[in-house]
Amino acid sequence: MTFSQRERFIYHATTLMTMSNLGRLTKSDLQKNLKAVQNKRCTGLTDDQVEEIFFDVEYEALEMMRNAQEKLEKSCAKRQGYKKREFAEDIQEDFK
Repeated sequence: MTFSQRERFIYHATTLMTMSNLGRLTKSDLQKNLKAVQNKRCTGLTDDQVEEIFFDVEYEALEMMRNAQEKLEKSCAKRQGYKKREFAEDIQEDFK
């Protein structure tokens, strides 16, 4: 079983976007590399299809990050005012 051209482009786009987010690829290099993927590996995709795929992938990544941020905020809100004791009470007595 092989990837369709759309799946292949999604794979390469997500890999390149990750590299860009890690600072290993500039925004202009990202665009150049996506165009190269389209021209060499996904020749059947039109510019409109590529743009649609790119925005869909970007939207999904941003939604995932937003959901993760909301979960983190809820988790932190539950722990507000919680202070973990350094030692159990019986050990604290031994130190006195």
